[in-house]
Amino acid sequence: MKVKVVAIGPKDVIDLVFKVRKEYRDVTMIPAPYNHEKETLEIVKQYANEADMYLFAGTIPYQIAKKHHITDKPMIYLPLTGTALYRTLFKIITETKLNPINVPFSFSMDTLEEKEVEESIEELEIHPKKIFFCSDQSADELVNFHYQLWSSNKIDVAITCIKSVYEALKNLGVLVYRVIPTKSTIRSSLQNVQLEGKALHNSNTQIAIGMLHFNNAFDSNNSEYKAMRKKTALENLLIDFGEEAQAIFNWSNRDEVRFVTTRGAIERVTRKYKKIPILNEIAMKIDIEASLGIGFGHTANEAEINAREALIKAQMKKQRCFVVDVEGTVCGPIGKDKHLQYSLRSDDPFRMNLAKKVGLSIATINKLFSFCEKFGTKNITAIDLANGLDLTIRSARRILNTLEGKKLAFVIGEEQPIQRGRPRHLYEIQLVDEVKK
Repeated sequence: MKVKVVAIGPKDVIDLVFKVRKEYRDVTMIPAPYNHEKETLEIVKQYANEADMYLFAGTIPYQIAKKHHITDKPMIYLPLTGTALYRTLFKIITETKLNPINVPFSFSMDTLEEKEVEESIEELEIHPKKIFFCSDQSADELVNFHYQLWSSNKIDVAITCIKSVYEALKNLGVLVYRVIPTKSTIRSSLQNVQLEGKALHNSNTQIAIGMLHFNNAFDSNNSEYKAMRKKTALENLLIDFGEEAQAIFNWSNRDEVRFVTTRGAIERVTRKYKKIPILNEIAMKIDIEASLGIGFGHTANEAEINAREALIKAQMKKQRCFVVDVEGTVCGPIGKDKHLQYSLRSDDPFRMNLAKKVGLSIATINKLFSFCEKFGTKNITAIDLANGLDLTIRSARRILNTLEGKKLAFVIGEEQPIQRGRPRHLYEIQLVDEVKK
């Protein structure tokens, strides 16, 4: 299966990518050149239905797409390294009177890391008079940076990695040269594209089983006709969801529906676990509370075991969805802005010893690590922990007290509730610090 990659960037760089991509037959490249980085968002939207992933010619278009969260598809960019600077410096030496070997000159540089530039210059045994660096991501700011230095005679030449900056400076009369990716960098990025493509294919073809449980869906107090209407309305919603997720449904019993599809379809419908619209629609349109567990597996049996485990977790809270993947990693609850991702198992010796030391299950320890990564480790109340881990406040207090007793959590202050009540302890959890020891 060929992976479809939309290549976004200046036309000359895209042309270079196409010359190199001939070596990668399992990659179908779709050219999407732009005149300015500002066109990036429109291009990404334009190719939303065609692309399996996006390849950006540089960090700026990549950062634009990433910042606006307009796609959940894999994104890769062509990095510019110090070696890409060699060609540019060679052109400056051969095309101008500037020769850093004989007469040191000053220049301005954007995008590339200062350390990389200095290492490249050291390897070339070139000794510039002065280098001015700028790490801004805005093209307008970069133009202003270079132009101000040129206008005040602080540089002899400007070097940029951005085509729009290069064109703007040329129009302003600045002596400017541009750094473009090397063929070796493009090859390396295309190899990453291949790896991403294989991973995408493998995950897309994993079996996904969903178990949808309805809480008091067909109450005995309702008339038979009302129950039938509810069931018909529910079936219509499930048909719509099934069409979108390419799923096959089976009513296993009166209060539970089982469906089968692929992991790729689930990740597409849920936007990589950011939302689960079927639960909201069932609640709002039919007034039925539902819980959903989704399991992935290489076999149907493996997926079903994981789905049942996910459903048990989902039923702890109404209108919730959890996912358990082939590695036993739990993701959820789906639909929250910040959901936890953790494993029910672990072969990490540190975490196993920590669980034994603290007297908590390895799943709880993994949950705590995930919580700390998502929410931070300072100024945590029992309520914060309860909400983050989907526990009762009593259970959250017990965990914090246990960690405090083992010197893995410390009271660092108090928080006064908005309404009346006793001040709440603020904790700092130091599991991450424990790892560093």
